[in-house]
Amino acid sequence: MYLFTVSLYPNDKAKEVAETYLKAMKKFPDDANVATPILPVAVRGTHQGIKAMVIYDVKKGKLDDAMTLAVNRLSMFHGIQGYRYANKVFLTLEEALKIIGM
Repeated sequence: MYLFTVSLYPNDKAKEVAETYLKAMKKFPDDANVATPILPVAVRGTHQGIKAMVIYDVKKGKLDDAMTLAVNRLSMFHGIQGYRYANKVFLTLEEALKIIGM
């Protein structure tokens, strides 16, 4: 299973977001027993603001733990005006094929 987190925030909040990110990663570091980062961070500018994305490969049976870790980190951004995010879970090809009996 993959856990995608996509964030969007105003351009003028970039430094505040970066500082908060460093604090969040220090307080809630990656846990290799829960999930492995596939894409640690990708960032691009858009007409709506700055978009950042992370992708984790979640260990079997660890989705709840991975979501808790992600939400704990993301809660640290709640005070940043205009910061928005969404977590999405995707199946691997193998997991999806099992669902359809292949």
